[in-house]
Amino acid sequence: MLSHRKYIIIIDDAPKNVQIEEYFSKYDYQVLHYNQVPKLNALAETPAAFLIHSTMLSQLKLSTINVFYQRAVPLIVLNDKKDEEMCVKILEEGADDFLVKPILVRELHARIGALSRRVQRSLKESDQDRDVLLFDDWKLYPASRQIFDSNQQELQLSAGEYDLLLAFVRQPQQILGREFLLQITKSSDLNPFDRRIDVQVSRLRQKIETDAKKPALIKTIRNGGYLFTAQVFTMKEGCSANLKIE
Repeated sequence: MLSHRKYIIIIDDAPKNVQIEEYFSKYDYQVLHYNQVPKLNALAETPAAFLIHSTMLSQLKLSTINVFYQRAVPLIVLNDKKDEEMCVKILEEGADDFLVKPILVRELHARIGALSRRVQRSLKESDQDRDVLLFDDWKLYPASRQIFDSNQQELQLSAGEYDLLLAFVRQPQQILGREFLLQITKSSDLNPFDRRIDVQVSRLRQKIETDAKKPALIKTIRNGGYLFTAQVFTMKEGCSANLKIE
């Protein structure tokens, strides 16, 4: 039975690499080396990374690949020599990285760390997309990029208006500068003094404010940008309780 240490799976018919084991043990990793693809029931916990030699990819069953995708395990394919065509093909088919042997342990450690951080960011963003954001009399659904009023009528927004609103709702009670908002609305070629962002904010106000001439939700901050004043609640889609206040 595995301990609660982090662990790495290496599937390679070459002899076990003692240097890798010794190095990663210093960082509380357990390295499991297999000469053939193991059965899934032997994987009690989610590994930090899954390394497999390119010659053994054919042994991977689709069900095995799906399990690793579901567990968000970084997949690194090993090869004995540089092969650009193989590298491109493997990455296009879903591998996270392609590494040519001999393995440099510090480089491998850095790659696993970078992949793990990327996976965690992706999981966090995916989880956030399933949120329902509630403010004033509005419900905003990031996953479908929709917003509804209290009568369940959908409000039609342009892509730029939606991105702008989502930025405000994700960061309430914070002053957001024009340059930041330009980047959010994919207008990074503009400069912070360009008034088009003000026009976009004005259009958004006309759609979500009770009185656009006296905005209560989106306040203009002199020489600062804009401030979204509403209290925002976060709720998982399909749930009616356990609201989280932003």
